[in-house]
Amino acid sequence: MLLAVGILMSYPCLASGEIHKHAGSPTPLPHDKYIRVVSEVDSPVQQAYIKSKDGVYVAAAIRKPRGDGPFPAIIVFHGAPGGRGMEQLVGWSRGDHGGPVWERFLQEGFVVVVGDYRGGDWNAMNVPSSGAGATAIDDGLAIIQYVERLPYVDGKRISLYGVSLGGNLVAFLVSKVPTIHSAILGAPAPIWFLGVQMPQGGRRDYSNLKFDQAVAAANIAPIRTPLLILAGTADSLLPMATLLHDQLAQAGKPVRMDVYEHGYHDFVLGPQGQKRPDLPRGEVILQGTLEALELSVSFVKAPASFH
Repeated sequence: MLLAVGILMSYPCLASGEIHKHAGSPTPLPHDKYIRVVSEVDSPVQQAYIKSKDGVYVAAAIRKPRGDGPFPAIIVFHGAPGGRGMEQLVGWSRGDHGGPVWERFLQEGFVVVVGDYRGGDWNAMNVPSSGAGATAIDDGLAIIQYVERLPYVDGKRISLYGVSLGGNLVAFLVSKVPTIHSAILGAPAPIWFLGVQMPQGGRRDYSNLKFDQAVAAANIAPIRTPLLILAGTADSLLPMATLLHDQLAQAGKPVRMDVYEHGYHDFVLGPQGQKRPDLPRGEVILQGTLEALELSVSFVKAPASFH
């Protein structure tokens, strides 16, 4: 059943979920002091190629704290497109482009895994597979299983962080693996998770979304993982993030959403080395980027305290 939902920007608090609004500044902040803060002597980048369901190998870049562990782990899935390749993953894990997120979790004692997933036809690749074929969801599952088996990882404390299209992936993953410790959805684009119908051609309008209530309910039902949704007021996908929050909250799932003034799409990661014609200043670190990062760190450490 397709439902059209006009998203109101008053951010109401629903039954079991809360939406918090944060003021902030649009002024870019220098990123130099937030990157290269963990020596690669102490935490070298490990490159892994992980076999997915159909025999295809997907890349992952891994950094661990110094010592034997077991450590908690966080797996970060980037936005579209899939198939970024090892060089890009390694660059992110080191903060090469100015993004502070990956090293910040490493500083807090987490094994940080930057996971890739396959590209291809969006409608076919961003939903669970059927039969012998495989999709991006299978790639994410394979990475989780690989990380669980690492001798220095505490398999009971694996968290996920998905940004943009990676948020759609993480939503499916927590639906399929309810034992995931916590999950963050940054500027999520859960198009296929919610069964959203996108208009053919032209400018996409996210303010009046048509989603499939039966698809959304079936995907949401198995979720047990505490969820944190992060979004910005300058992100056109804010209505979609709000729709996801509302459906989770109405189903009684442990979810919280935080909205940051001036936050652009992907602001939560800061600079990623991407060409962004939609951003006149390019990718920058904002006050909201750093505030959302500290909230994320606190959340993955103790997700139950947020709900």
